[in-house]
Amino acid sequence: GVAALADPGKKTEEPPRFLVCPLSKKPLRYEASTNELINEELGIAYPIIDGIPNMIPQAARMTRQSKKQEEVEQR
Repeated sequence: GVAALADPGKKTEEPPRFLVCPLSKKPLRYEASTNELINEELGIAYPIIDGIPNMIPQAARMTRQSKKQEEVEQR
């Protein structure tokens, strides 16, 4: 009801689906296990801190390895 919406201590399960990557302008996928918004195309993840997505590109982490690292590990 209305009380649940007005409760500031209640965290939202998922961030809104209309958030897009500031770099590619593509939709982001929410990853509950790491509490991040993922851009699969660019291989980056934006952290969600205290329920607030940090969409600053410098705050994002790389989610995949570089090609050289992948080649070395496959040998």
